[in-house]
Amino acid sequence: MKKKLLFIAPGYYGFNEVVFNGLKKYSNCEVTHINSTLPYQYRNNLERLYNFFLKVFFKKNLKNIKRGEHIQRIINSQEYDIVLVNRPDVLSERDLSSAFQKSKKSIVLFWDSIQKIPAQKEYIGKFDKCYSFDSEDCTNYNLNYITNFYFAKCEKKEIKYDIGYLATYDKRIRETVILFNYFDKKNISAKARIFTYKSIPIKEEMPASIEVIHKIIPFSESYKYYLDCKIILDLAHPHQRGLSFRPYEAIGLNKKIITTNKDIVNYDFYDPNNILVINDIRNFSIPESFINSEYQQPEEWIKEKYYIKNWIKNIIDR
Repeated sequence: MKKKLLFIAPGYYGFNEVVFNGLKKYSNCEVTHINSTLPYQYRNNLERLYNFFLKVFFKKNLKNIKRGEHIQRIINSQEYDIVLVNRPDVLSERDLSSAFQKSKKSIVLFWDSIQKIPAQKEYIGKFDKCYSFDSEDCTNYNLNYITNFYFAKCEKKEIKYDIGYLATYDKRIRETVILFNYFDKKNISAKARIFTYKSIPIKEEMPASIEVIHKIIPFSESYKYYLDCKIILDLAHPHQRGLSFRPYEAIGLNKKIITTNKDIVNYDFYDPNNILVINDIRNFSIPESFINSEYQQPEEWIKEKYYIKNWIKNIIDR
């Protein structure tokens, strides 16, 4: 008989959908998924007006109330063997308490480093198992280490660009501009898309090879942007020790990677033929030989180790 697993995660960038599909396919569990940030749609203008009065006079929000009712309804519909929560800080205390009461085992997956999302620290002692991809957090807070993963495997497509880059608008924009100006100067063909909300316009002057977009590319689709590129560019967030998804996507897609995350040299898949580390954004060079040489296939056990199937097994079966 299959175990019953409750997966609760926010709908940020569609990451939850990728993990949900992986859980259904590889966990050997009957999986129920709750999107903890599911937007509520007003049924009519009267309900919209009612919410206005709730917010003004009672400091309540109808959308949050309805979302909470939806979450409670699913949680309390049955008993679970496992509850797996991503970003517990977006859940109410009531919802988290209900999930614990209905589940035999609780697991949390921290979305980012604790320095980036400090509220996560409050939940460390509340779960049976706590996982993080940030090695420094694992050491400092006695968390279980888990890397990120790839889910898309190599797809053949004509190569048109040397380098591709996808990102959101944040403090990394300075490094982005420096790199893309370098690419232009060295005749390295590169493309980039930077997402930002229309309400937060990009102030910096962008090189022509960078496209600013206002619609998020879902996590399940973003890998396709790199298919016509030789190399994936990865700019690490400040104060982040763990690797983002980009190095793992590169493994799955058979792509080289250029990264500012110096910690990558400590990973078992590090190969200087495939991975170029920029240690100082003020003083670097990208050899033509790195751009032009062929990708070196890693051993098969490396490919299997970082595939989503093994990632799911490590979280659920440990």
